[in-house]
Amino acid sequence: MRISGFASGFDIDAMVKQLMTAHRAPLEKLQQKTTRIEWQQEAYRSISTTFVDFRNNKLSTFGQSSSIDAKKADITGNASAVSATVTGASTNSSLSVEVTKLAKAASVQFNTGIAGDNASKTLGELDGWSTSSGTVTVNGVPIQFNKSTDTIQSLVKKINDNKEAKVTALYDSTSGKVSITANATGEGDVVLGGDFSAAANLITGVDPKAGENATAIVNGLQMSSQTNQITVNGTTIQLKQLSGTGGASTITVGTNTDKILDTIKNFVSEYNKVLEQVNTKLGEERYRKFDPLTEEQKEAMSDKQVELWEEKARSGLLRNDSILSQTVSNLRMAATSGFGDPADKFNIQTIGITTGKWFEGGKLVIENEQALRDAIEADPEKIMSLFTAKSAEEPAAGYSKVNNPNTGVFTRMSDILMDSLKQLSDRAGTSQTSTSSTGSFLENSLLGTQKRDLNSRMADLNRRLTMLETQYYKQFTAMETAINRYNSQAGSLGSFMNG
Repeated sequence: MRISGFASGFDIDAMVKQLMTAHRAPLEKLQQKTTRIEWQQEAYRSISTTFVDFRNNKLSTFGQSSSIDAKKADITGNASAVSATVTGASTNSSLSVEVTKLAKAASVQFNTGIAGDNASKTLGELDGWSTSSGTVTVNGVPIQFNKSTDTIQSLVKKINDNKEAKVTALYDSTSGKVSITANATGEGDVVLGGDFSAAANLITGVDPKAGENATAIVNGLQMSSQTNQITVNGTTIQLKQLSGTGGASTITVGTNTDKILDTIKNFVSEYNKVLEQVNTKLGEERYRKFDPLTEEQKEAMSDKQVELWEEKARSGLLRNDSILSQTVSNLRMAATSGFGDPADKFNIQTIGITTGKWFEGGKLVIENEQALRDAIEADPEKIMSLFTAKSAEEPAAGYSKVNNPNTGVFTRMSDILMDSLKQLSDRAGTSQTSTSSTGSFLENSLLGTQKRDLNSRMADLNRRLTMLETQYYKQFTAMETAINRYNSQAGSLGSFMNG
């Protein structure tokens, strides 16, 4: 039990606290080192999430054929008869299309109506249903009914609820007629069977209509389709109406220069954002006099003072970082290195993209947009390869994945960032795949190991400090006890002398 200084008049707690202050200094140093490591991990994570996003989202999107090899379809002539949608497989072509027949779905209509009072009657109350229950089949699919409870409307609903029949039944309450239509267009019939044959009121005057395929003449070749859609040279053509007297439609599929140009512009913008973030961290000022604050120091400061202090203390934690410096260097080389035959000296500078001024840290600049547009229109395949080409072969002697002439800019950068993410994960425990700004860190990284060691040292030091603090209190308790004993003896002696 701890005893305050009742006998001595001393503030024992204050004295012990003062004595412990010097002993706690090493612990505070360890706590500051731990905090600095945590801040470093957070700083690395902000970079790694940017790398993951740029690699897995931005570069991946820019490299899709719909972005870097975009096509467009223009329709002239009979523009109302067809529409066209380009795909990643579309090739440049001119297609003359004449729609000669539209696809139709097979159907069956029962011309005898069940309207008026009959509409609400059960099937058992209608003439022709001789069984108490039974089964009708639609396209070979059995559908159960009960003559005592089912009406014509409930039978229609059962047919529609059965997805395997692949039809849509319709009951017109005004005319009382029923129709059954196939869900898909194209050649074929709606085949009815089972107890439909027992229903005289339903089957009288059946009007079946077979389904039909669509037909169109494309560049002189007749084509057929079960739907009103055909695909030619990778382009999807929707047949909307018969060409008739309007004549043929001409679909011209060509390079979508504007979209490809926008893709390259967006790449330049996103790439520059990555460089700016990394270069800012590499050049950030390091304020070595600003250590992480202890809890006592924070308590003595205002929130604003703490914020400003920690802003300085966090600054420069990644200054001149070796991984980030190498990443920037590699990205810049990947962007500007040649593609294809080295003798051709073909790279992004050839098409009007430069690295800007020296103080811009390697940012890309589209200096000549017209030259870029002309290059896209002249040879879109070459431009696509410049950015997206891949190679399964190892780089030739004198080259690496950073400047491999057989791979495109996006491919090189993707490989570089994957290597950097691996290095950041090994050093700081950051994720190689996540863009979460609050994700946890791997414990077995370099910084994670250092942090674990510091935590172990702090735990050991805390135990020793607790023992030391307890020892101080024991000593002061002994002193208080001795003073109490002395005071008691002195009091007794005084009483005896005065007795």
